[in-house]
Amino acid sequence: MKKEEAQAGAQYVYDYVKGIIDKTGPRLPGTEEERQGALLTADIMKGISGKEAVVEEFDLHPNASIGAIPVVGFLGLISFALYYLSPIATLVISTLTLLFAIAQIFTYSGTFDFLFPKKRSQNVYTTIEPKDGEEAKYTICFSAHMDSCWNWNLSLRNPKTAIAKIVVGIVGFVLLIIMSAIAVGIGMYSFTTIADLAAKGGELNNTDIFKIVMYVLPVITVVGSYWLADYLTWDKKKASPGAMDNLSGIGIFLAYAKYVKEHPEVQPEGCRLMFAAMGAEEASLKGSFAFCKKHKDDGMLKNMYHINLDSFRDDEYFAAVIGDLWLGSRFDRDLIDISKEAMAEALGEDVTPKCPGEMFNPVGGCDSTPFCRAGVKTVTLVAQNPTLTNYYHTCNDTVEGLSMYSLEKGFETVVHLVPKIDELAKKQGLK
Repeated sequence: MKKEEAQAGAQYVYDYVKGIIDKTGPRLPGTEEERQGALLTADIMKGISGKEAVVEEFDLHPNASIGAIPVVGFLGLISFALYYLSPIATLVISTLTLLFAIAQIFTYSGTFDFLFPKKRSQNVYTTIEPKDGEEAKYTICFSAHMDSCWNWNLSLRNPKTAIAKIVVGIVGFVLLIIMSAIAVGIGMYSFTTIADLAAKGGELNNTDIFKIVMYVLPVITVVGSYWLADYLTWDKKKASPGAMDNLSGIGIFLAYAKYVKEHPEVQPEGCRLMFAAMGAEEASLKGSFAFCKKHKDDGMLKNMYHINLDSFRDDEYFAAVIGDLWLGSRFDRDLIDISKEAMAEALGEDVTPKCPGEMFNPVGGCDSTPFCRAGVKTVTLVAQNPTLTNYYHTCNDTVEGLSMYSLEKGFETVVHLVPKIDELAKKQGLK
C-alpha cells in the first residue's frame, strides 16, 4: 500500500466520524440518535457495496447495565439510612443490590433487565461477496459499535481516582452487609445511643467501644454510595460523542471496504467480507449477543473470523485484546498472533517492545465475547490507553481528539491482516 493511500484512508475515517457526530451528537444505546447514526452508516455501506445494507432490530433495556450504576449508589444511601431504624431491612436491600450489581454490571447476565424500560436498537451490516461468483469458503467479519457511552463524571474530573472511588463504593456495600448482619444477630435495638456512650467518657469498656464502631463505621457507605450515584449522568446531551469509542472502528472498516472495491485484487479468493456496525455495545454487548443469537443456526457464523475494532486514538497503545476478564472469555490465539504481526508491519519503525502488545480487557466487555461464546474465532484490536483517561466514556471523546496517526495505522493494520487470515484459513483447511 502506498503512503498516500494510507493517509487517504485515515482522512476517510476522520471525515466519517466527524460527519456522524455533526449529525447525531452522542448516541446512547436505544436512542433515536443511535438509530440515526446506524441508518446513515447503512447508506454509506450501500454506496460502497452497491447493495442495501441489512438492518436487524432487537429489544434491550439500555439502563440495566453500566447505566444502572447510579441506581446502585442511591440504593446504598437508602440502605445506610435504614441501618439505624431496621438493620434487617438494610441487610436485605444491600445484599440484593450487591447481587444486582454482580448480575447486571459485572457479568452482563441480564437477570434484572425487566426492571428497566425497554427500547429498540439495531445492527447494520453489508457484505462484499467473493469475486466472479465464487463460493464463499469462509468469512472475515469486521465489527465495531455505533453507540456511545454515558458521561462518566468521575473519570472526567479525575481519572486517577475514579477506580479508587468505585472500590470504596463496593467496599461500603460489603461492609454494610456485614454490619447489618451483625446488628440483626445481636439485637441492635438494645444498643444505647452514641450520646449515652459518649457521656461515659473514660468509663468506656470494650463492649461500649464495639457499639460505637457498630454505629459509626457504616458511615463509610455514605461516601462510597455518593460516588456511585455520581458515577455517570443519564443526560444524553452530556454523553460521550464516541469519536474514539467507537466510530473510529466503524470508520476504519468502511475505509477498508472502500479500498477493496477500488482494489478488488486484494480480496482473497473464496473470502466473504462482512462489515457490521453493532448497536448497544455499551449496554452489555446487546447488539453482538442479538446478532449471534439470530444467526447461530443459519450458517452465517460458520467458518467465520471475527475482527472487532474498538477504539483507535492512542498512538503508543496498539494491542490485541486476548479476553475479557470480567466475563471470563479468551479470544483466539492464532488471530491474536497474526493481528500483532499486522500491527507491527503497519507501525514499521515505530514498533517498540510494548507496542504492539496484547492485554486482557481490564474492565467490562467488548463485542468479541458474544462471538467467542458462539464458537467463532475472534479478536479485538485497539489503539487505546488501557488505564482510565478523561476522554474514555466522557464528553471529551471528540473528533478533535483523534490521532490521524492512529487512524492511519489502524487502517493499514486491517490491510495487512486480511492476507494473514487467508493464510490461516488455508492452514485450517477452509480453502
